[in-house]
Amino acid sequence: MPIKLLSEKVSYSSEPGRLQILILGKIERWKESLLLGWLLAWFFCGGVVISEYLKTDDRDLKMIFVIFLVFWAYYLWRVLRVFIFRRGGNELIKIEGGVLTLKKSFYTYGKSRTFNLNQITDFQRIDLTKTSIVYNYENGWWVLGGEKLSFNYHGTYVKFAMQISEPVRDRVYHLIHQEIMKAGKAVV
Repeated sequence: MPIKLLSEKVSYSSEPGRLQILILGKIERWKESLLLGWLLAWFFCGGVVISEYLKTDDRDLKMIFVIFLVFWAYYLWRVLRVFIFRRGGNELIKIEGGVLTLKKSFYTYGKSRTFNLNQITDFQRIDLTKTSIVYNYENGWWVLGGEKLSFNYHGTYVKFAMQISEPVRDRVYHLIHQEIMKAGKAVV
């Protein structure tokens, strides 16, 4: 099965009855370095707060530190996930045997979600105004998000194809749509 490139981040392979699309999470090296710097600074700030927590005996101050550290840990987890995904993550979209499989991988670890093609409705492109705050946030390299395609599955919208350009998004949309139509499934 020959692999074809749609962009430096997106490749696909196709044969009768099977389509596989791979979207890499890579970013430029300088952006990755900035993300690492931010992550290290965040670790340092958390370490300072933890050391102050351990030094104090004031109960009210300890409560403030605990509340701060809960938020700190949450954002540490978010940025750590982004960093790991940008270093070696990818998104796999596969259609085979009447099933659409989506997998977001962090290196080799990731959970696959499968969807029966017969039950997918409202397959569409996600269009956001380029001047909106949501567009700029979702397409930032410092977040996991910016999905460009979606469909309805049992009343829930499933979004995928993170942070690809609009021309590539349109090509991916057509590849998936053609494969669904070949399988004889109606997409509303």
